[in-house]
Amino acid sequence: MNDHMILTAQGLHKSFYQSAVEVPVLNGVDLQLVQGEHLAIVGRSGSGKSSLLHLLGGLDSADRGTVEVDGVDLLGADANGRARIRREKMGFVYQQHHLLAEFSAEENVTIPQRLLGVGESLAQQAAREMLALVGLEDRLDHLPSALSGGERQRVAVARALVNKPQVVLADEPTGSLDRASAESLMDLLANLSRAQGTSFVVVTHDVSMLQRFDRVERLEAGILKPMHSLAE
Repeated sequence: MNDHMILTAQGLHKSFYQSAVEVPVLNGVDLQLVQGEHLAIVGRSGSGKSSLLHLLGGLDSADRGTVEVDGVDLLGADANGRARIRREKMGFVYQQHHLLAEFSAEENVTIPQRLLGVGESLAQQAAREMLALVGLEDRLDHLPSALSGGERQRVAVARALVNKPQVVLADEPTGSLDRASAESLMDLLANLSRAQGTSFVVVTHDVSMLQRFDRVERLEAGILKPMHSLAE
């Protein structure tokens, strides 16, 4: 891990409205993430963790504030510009794997490469290499229905990483997994973060996993606060 800043958020504000009543969710979030850093974000249900990830990924617009990815203004870009930044610099993993049911593991992982304009042969090679890194080199031709929950999430991780993004955003990636599969997946994310220099922001409710991270922050009252002790 070095001191090159990959992701920076400053003064993020976001509110939603219920029957014309404003409900503030984020009240000035600041965040800095350096290359290779593995950051966990925790907080009670409804605290705005997923909303924050959506802003960090340019999937939603902030009321105020900025997000930069490797020095590039994400929220200031138009829809096409945001999509390009996501394709080239970011990866995403969700609680549900969102794999295409009719595509094999290899075919699912080739999709981000093809969206970048990579040819079929090179995209297949990249997919096979990533699936080998996540321990699924013998599952290339398997459909999602033929994979376990943990294996499906590993395919989702391979898909998120195949374009060699600088940062991966993960929203409760172990939420639907059993304990053994969850621990295996979190160890995998930590190892890949360190081996490839990829930065990770992981929203999680599982405090037993927090020792695997370089840093933990809690989202409380719409603001991120560092957690100096896992007992907090």
